[in-house]
Amino acid sequence: MKLLEEKSFSSITISMLSERCEINRNTFYYHYEDIYTLVKEILSDELEKVDEEFNETFSWEKSLIHASSFLMENKKAAQNLFKSIEKSDRDNYLYQVCESVMEKYVENECKSKNISAKKRDKRLVTDFYRAALVGLLDNWIQDGMKESPEDMIYRIGKLFDGNIERSLRISEDLDEV
Repeated sequence: MKLLEEKSFSSITISMLSERCEINRNTFYYHYEDIYTLVKEILSDELEKVDEEFNETFSWEKSLIHASSFLMENKKAAQNLFKSIEKSDRDNYLYQVCESVMEKYVENECKSKNISAKKRDKRLVTDFYRAALVGLLDNWIQDGMKESPEDMIYRIGKLFDGNIERSLRISEDLDEV
């Protein structure tokens, strides 16, 4: 992460990384196939922390704030990484974060509020909010992460408060098509 604060992802070599970590190249390759594998593991670890946050709070807002806080704490590194990797890889990370959070949130809403939403409709609601959140987070990153993630995410939460529950309740009465 420190190297990413200094350089673009594409300019970081295994030699630079090994030297900075005071390990030899073989040690690196013993643990990772390449630098992409290392980055994927870092992002995967963060995804696990986002999942843990949701399991503790049952709040999609707090979970996404946790994810965006990691990016803010490593702002320069995150910007260098996201500018250097393919858009599809960046979107994939955001997709995984938002998918995990929204899928769990929708299931929790149904369970905690005794809503018998149809499986198809739960998937549609999850997909809709996941897509919206991925787009918002992607724009936030592309715009230089200027706005506080807390302000942005809590505002979205307030604007859409109750809509997920309403959609799931509507599902109970919809006929199968």
